Amino acid sequence: MTADQLNRIQALAAEIADASKTFKGSSELFMVDSPPFLKKCEKLVALVQSPAEHATSLIVRTMETAVIRTLISLNVLQAIPTAGFISLQCLSVATQTQESLLERLLRIVTRTGFLISENGAYSHTHTSLAYVGQIGALFAPCYDEGIRGLIRLPEYLFVKDKEEAKSARHSLFTWNEGQEGKSTFEILSTMPARTEGIHTLATNVQHLRPYTGFFDYAKLASEDRERFVFVDVGGGNGHVIKEILQAFPQIQPGQCVLEDRAETLELARRTGLLPAGVQLLEHDYLTRQPIPNAKAYHLRAVAYNLGDAELVQLLKQIVPVMGSDSKILIAENILSDDKGTAFSTVSDMIMLCIGGKERTERNFREVLDEAGLAMDGIHRAPGLEFGIVEASLKMP
Repeated sequence: MTADQLNRIQALAAEIADASKTFKGSSELFMVDSPPFLKKCEKLVALVQSPAEHATSLIVRTMETAVIRTLISLNVLQAIPTAGFISLQCLSVATQTQESLLERLLRIVTRTGFLISENGAYSHTHTSLAYVGQIGALFAPCYDEGIRGLIRLPEYLFVKDKEEAKSARHSLFTWNEGQEGKSTFEILSTMPARTEGIHTLATNVQHLRPYTGFFDYAKLASEDRERFVFVDVGGGNGHVIKEILQAFPQIQPGQCVLEDRAETLELARRTGLLPAGVQLLEHDYLTRQPIPNAKAYHLRAVAYNLGDAELVQLLKQIVPVMGSDSKILIAENILSDDKGTAFSTVSDMIMLCIGGKERTERNFREVLDEAGLAMDGIHRAPGLEFGIVEASLKMP
């Protein structure tokens, strides 16, 4: 280690010591970036570690990730008492898992400090205890739909010509599941536990993907009651329309349309989320848009499920029916060109697995241009990467 490296380490250690005097704790919210104090600590570790130590740590942490997911699946963390210790034998009986297997799995997580081991018995740390509840419920789908597939990414790219998936039906996810040709939805529909995990994850990152507060939907209101002003393409069970109509009463429910698969629309009917008057229309968004001349075609959490080619295909299904003043509103993360937040970076890797993509402003401009659209502007939620990409027909 050079003298310059030692000086940087000492200076940073002094900064950390000083910052520790006013440190009040880290955020309890999931997928938020580390506070400055923790970032300094992480930077210090990076400076101190040799490349060999980094590689060793990475290998151990990767194995720890798989082991923690396994312990959740086996109900091991749930079987450890919230206070005090439990013996290996009792854990084996409680989880109906082979004792020697448990011992080997637990060796990894006690080495990293995730769990505590004393005299052949195990107890929780404050971190592992959190995985018994909400954190574990959020960690599991990130592992199942992201890390699980990414482990095989080198192998996948070797046989797929080192390219992004051209279709969600031929993605790392469908390939890893041995079901290429099927959609992600078709495959997950046979896996209710994993589907529920995805819904739980989506619900708990809602603070990073707000519905309102950054775009003036009121300007879509129209006196022409015969014209649809808000078509929610792939709008799910109607929660988006509900939130927008509550925040912008100037928009009439009868001028709004919810489009999605038949089974999703049936869920919307059963939940009763939608205000009376909103029309429901079964529609495959990769086919021609059936509602002409709407003031806005809204796509929230749709574009990031699609690769570039499929997103262009979707947009080209809308372009021919747009009026001169029609808008396309794409509600997604809009990444910076250099590095994103923890949330968008993780989300993009999960999307890479299923054939989708988080995009930068440049990426959005490229797909819009190819579809015959021009970007009119970006409306970001305060302090977040999430926002609305507003587009209209290219001027001839």
